[in-house]
Amino acid sequence: RSDESVTIDTTLLVHFFGKKGKAELTFDDFYRFMDNLQTEVLEIEFLTYSKGMTTISEEDFAKILLRFTNVENISAYMDNVRQCIPDEKGITFDEFRSFFQFLNNLEDFAIAMQMYNFASRSIGQDEFARAVYVATGLKLTRHLVNTIFKIFDVDHDDQLSYKEFIGIMKDRLHRGARGYKAVERASSFRSCLKKELASSR
Repeated sequence: RSDESVTIDTTLLVHFFGKKGKAELTFDDFYRFMDNLQTEVLEIEFLTYSKGMTTISEEDFAKILLRFTNVENISAYMDNVRQCIPDEKGITFDEFRSFFQFLNNLEDFAIAMQMYNFASRSIGQDEFARAVYVATGLKLTRHLVNTIFKIFDVDHDDQLSYKEFIGIMKDRLHRGARGYKAVERASSFRSCLKKELASSR
């Protein structure tokens, strides 16, 4: 490819920096763009399962969560959901999105669990919901929390252990689309911007 002149012609570059490449991109604008992009990706995934309805089944939600994990016996988790949630209520898109926002902050949640010594013992639904709110600022609905417990509570004690939930979800993040914490986003944004500016000279 000829390097005679570098023109800004990709859709993203025009969106971020304008047609002439002179506009400024703030971190807030970039963060908003990434948040909107993630929401659109989640909407596509949600619509794949909802088939035009306003909810997806708890079983489909479980399939999505377990897709990028190394769980050996997925059918046991599916049986768990079928037996423990016989009357399907469904997961709304808002619940779906809030759960994935929580997953993007899973590391913060895991640290909060360790600080309160929850990592060494199992916790109930109310403690879980409180810990999620304290660590991430997100309020998960009672139904969503109950569904999470029904999926991951393999020993049926109505408690979640670190291994039952966080271990599996961390594995999912490493294998699937990984979220970034706000600090990591800022430094990633800066280093990406520096590389782009250096390569356009």
